[in-house]
Amino acid sequence: MSNSFYTNGSTIGFDASNISATALFAVGTHTLGNNDTEWVYVQAQTTIKDLSWVSINSTFSAAMASAADVLIASNAFGVANVAISASSYGWIAIRGANLSALFTGTGSLAPTSGQMQLASSAGPTGYVMLGTVGTASCTLAGVGLSATASSSATGLGTNAANVMLVNLYWPLVATP
Repeated sequence: MSNSFYTNGSTIGFDASNISATALFAVGTHTLGNNDTEWVYVQAQTTIKDLSWVSINSTFSAAMASAADVLIASNAFGVANVAISASSYGWIAIRGANLSALFTGTGSLAPTSGQMQLASSAGPTGYVMLGTVGTASCTLAGVGLSATASSSATGLGTNAANVMLVNLYWPLVATP
């Protein structure tokens, strides 16, 4: 289930949960929202799962993020609030507090360097892996964990055991 977000700016028509087959804004449009969020309007290259980690290229095309995306210096990273169908348009959070995001593995709620990584071949695309998996080149910086959801969390359905609350502060690839 996606969180409820609204704009704090003058972007009339902003709805973080609204997905459209036609562009309602220019791709690359940024807007500020509640919970210190910043959103960018993108077009999905492939289907993006809700709450997944997303890689955004320089033309604002987006796909679920993987370890290979860290090799492209111009890529930005964020979290999808809702599912976006391939070739459709939607908003991706690139900054903010208490955003729900997918993870796999185990680790501390305050991971040290090398413990929060984009999924490699050992994990699913669109997830962040916690613990000592993957390679150091996949490590994300600018992301803080605030809590993990339990399987009894309301509204999260089958994803509940794999959802964490994150604070995004310009998520970037950490250089090893």
